Amino acid sequence: MVTMQVSRHDFLKGLSSVFALGAFGGGRLFAVPPGWTPPGKPNLVFGVISDTHLRTVHGPSGRPGHNWPDKYFAAALTYFRTQNVDAVVHCGDFAHRGQVEEMQFHAKVWNKIFPKNLAPDGHEVVKLFVTGNHDTEGAAYGDFVKKNYPDPVVRARHVLQTDMAANWERIWGEKYEPVWHKEVKGYHFFGCNHKVPLETLVSCLRSNAPALEESKAHRRPFFYMQHSRPLWNVRKELRHLSRGCSLLSFFGHNHWSASNWNVISLYRGNVPCIQVPSCEPRGCDGLVADAWIAKGKLERLPQTGKGRQGYVVRVYDDMLVIARREFGEGGSLGADWAMPFGKGGEHPFSKEELKKAIGEPQFRQGAELAVKDVAAKGDSPAAVELAIPLADANPESRVYAYDVVVAGKEKKEKLFKSVYAAGCNLGMGHEPDGGVTRLAIPVSQLPAGETLTFAVRPLSSLGTFGKAIAAAKAVNR
Repeated sequence: MVTMQVSRHDFLKGLSSVFALGAFGGGRLFAVPPGWTPPGKPNLVFGVISDTHLRTVHGPSGRPGHNWPDKYFAAALTYFRTQNVDAVVHCGDFAHRGQVEEMQFHAKVWNKIFPKNLAPDGHEVVKLFVTGNHDTEGAAYGDFVKKNYPDPVVRARHVLQTDMAANWERIWGEKYEPVWHKEVKGYHFFGCNHKVPLETLVSCLRSNAPALEESKAHRRPFFYMQHSRPLWNVRKELRHLSRGCSLLSFFGHNHWSASNWNVISLYRGNVPCIQVPSCEPRGCDGLVADAWIAKGKLERLPQTGKGRQGYVVRVYDDMLVIARREFGEGGSLGADWAMPFGKGGEHPFSKEELKKAIGEPQFRQGAELAVKDVAAKGDSPAAVELAIPLADANPESRVYAYDVVVAGKEKKEKLFKSVYAAGCNLGMGHEPDGGVTRLAIPVSQLPAGETLTFAVRPLSSLGTFGKAIAAAKAVNR
């Protein structure tokens, strides 16, 4: 793909006649043009994570994080610090079993990386935290809680929900409110903790109407977050209050991978809802929406990789840009997303237009598909193994999966498979084995006694596909 240098002025000028104000005027995210970067400093920068799920383990060590370390939560915060964030959003499920120690474990990491809530240059980093179901339902994890705290009085002291307000204030040093409003550098944030009644949320939002009027007057977006995707009645209220200004909502809970373009921006009821992936120690592949991507059902291979993911959001006068990041090994998950603020008609960046913007994933020139026999071993049958090289010639359209076609001498299809690319949940440049995807096809699935052609084409998570590479091999049983 030819990379074009696009000025910010030309980029926005091209949008001005086709983009509506409203709730981002259609709200759909799209890839920024190749080679384009916004000049100057953003007005606001904040990190976004969710579902860190640190847990207590009453094993030999007797301490939190015995085998669920704080490594990835710490890595996310450390990266946010390098990006000089003004705030950090956490969309809930801090404490895996709703235990006090698990929340304290998070606070210990936070205080180490942002002591006294301060960045290295001394500016305050605002906590924009909401609780999730795991934080508020500790008593529901009966077997774990009762086994380790058989005395009900002792047990109550270890469960966050026994007195969430007191525990939250003691651990985080701020008042616990079912619904809160905070201002960061002139931008307004609202957070709703888990299972707060709708009337409580509506009352808080309406009592802060002047803040929303200020957002409208300054043509600034405002932000709303909760743990699970806002239900229709919440979205209805948000849509009503956001008339005349832009709104963006963040939610977690699903653990879906941000490597997949299809599941990040879930535009529901004129409220753009951004799904935040998991950053938990076990790692999460969160692979969904297969039918939107490949011709066949996508198969998971051992090399897929489990990411610990999140975002960095930069807000400018006329747009915001969302960078997707992996915090385990590090690295970008692909092209940044953008949402411009503007006037005009219908937003042009439908899924089809987005496909045009990112193009197709491609193999490098001269890339070769390796095919070899693999002998039976233990429970593994004899197979033909394909070693598919990483299709990274067009990083703007990052490879997400591969279609594999096996054809006979008459050029008719004998077998079809779709497989996830190795490391598709990991940062670019951090794929295992150099990004080589290894697929073993049992010889029992292949016709014997003839030379077969194995062809592979790369797919993006939007289903755009590049040119195939192929190799021929005789198959004998």
